[in-house]
Amino acid sequence: MSFRNLKTLLFLFLLLTLFTGCTNSEEANKPADSKKEDKQETKKESKPETKESDSKLKKGIPPAPTSINEVFAYPNGKFAGKEVYDTTSGVKEDLLKDMPKLDEEANEETLDLYFNNLVALYWNGFTDPATLVDKWKLYSFGSPDIEDPKFQFKENYNVEIILDASGSMGKKVKGKTQMELAKDAIDTFVQSLPDKANVGLRVYGHKGSGSDSDKKLSCESSDLVYPIASYNSTEFDKALNQFQPKGWTPITLALEEAHKDLAKYPAEKNNNIVFLVSDGIETCDGDPVEAAKKLVDSNISPIVNVIGFNVDGEGQKQLKDVAAAAGGIYTDINDQTQLKEEFKRVEEIAKRWEQWKKDSLREADAIKVERYFEALGFTNEWDSKKTKLSNNISGSITYLSNEDYITREQREILKDKEEKLNEFIEKSGLEVENYLNSMNEKTFEQMKQDINEKYKLN
Repeated sequence: MSFRNLKTLLFLFLLLTLFTGCTNSEEANKPADSKKEDKQETKKESKPETKESDSKLKKGIPPAPTSINEVFAYPNGKFAGKEVYDTTSGVKEDLLKDMPKLDEEANEETLDLYFNNLVALYWNGFTDPATLVDKWKLYSFGSPDIEDPKFQFKENYNVEIILDASGSMGKKVKGKTQMELAKDAIDTFVQSLPDKANVGLRVYGHKGSGSDSDKKLSCESSDLVYPIASYNSTEFDKALNQFQPKGWTPITLALEEAHKDLAKYPAEKNNNIVFLVSDGIETCDGDPVEAAKKLVDSNISPIVNVIGFNVDGEGQKQLKDVAAAAGGIYTDINDQTQLKEEFKRVEEIAKRWEQWKKDSLREADAIKVERYFEALGFTNEWDSKKTKLSNNISGSITYLSNEDYITREQREILKDKEEKLNEFIEKSGLEVENYLNSMNEKTFEQMKQDINEKYKLN
């Protein structure tokens, strides 16, 4: 090697040594915060930008109730009244198909959101005490304690049933469609009415289909298939079996037509009762709340019973508003047994009306006893809903843990949240029951006012 080449190599070596030393010196002199930021940036780059669990969880749902007023206001869930468990196959997986896997390092906020998603799936509305007082009032039909004239005995007794025949009534509950269950309950009810009572049956949404092209036809369909008259089994069965669930849901039209049906039965001489059975909201652009208000403000002045059959949160809210506008009663039901129980109330007051026609009224003490058992029934229903909700959430948590959706530690945190919610709902139910029993000596108007003030209900 020539001397010139040796000098060149030596020069390059010295230059490389000097550059490396400068680099190490800069790194050593770098501020601690700057080093930390570098590490954090490296760490950030290794993480995915969005966690799958966060992206799939619903963010807009209300948190699990922590006050009794929130219990009454919380909307029905997608699977209200359904049970997670099946005796043969265990947990029904399809109910949980939208629940994502949780990241092992999920924070407290994410766990809260996960639990709230489970609550929102299964919540089944708890009856508020003001509704129970309305039912007491209905059950004590004819009592001299009631100031409202529509609850006082009149010469004639008329019941009109307005039945939803929209396509969604074709959904099955325990092997039968909701329409089949409703028809059976209605048939049992009308058979029990006194001979001198009149009954009518109106349906809506029974024409066309649920398609957009059939919307106009379906939204204009509401027929009085059994005109208001005394019960004739052959004719009524014929009327009841001539339609099937098909189209849209024109609740407003049905209420407006019911107003016309009862126009010749003014409240001065008639006890008029209307049942509206629906499994969803108005879908024909009408205003059922306004129609209900007009109906009750008319000279017919009927008692309006609104029954929500397996309705979701949106449907529940609208049907409650319809009942409130009519000064009536709203009831959530999930199956045929509950529907029959609601009809049973009117069956009992019809019999009481018949007794009144024979100049026989109940003793006041008997009314108090009935109220006590109604309060007990309120507690039993509350406890049943509480137990079903607890089983559904607890069972879901166990299933999600077994299928590795959540870790064991997360399972214990979620179960603790479920236990606290269950204890709170139980305590709230007992509080309401005791309060109702303490008010038994008051008039209906006083009870309703006191309860609305205590629980801030409208």
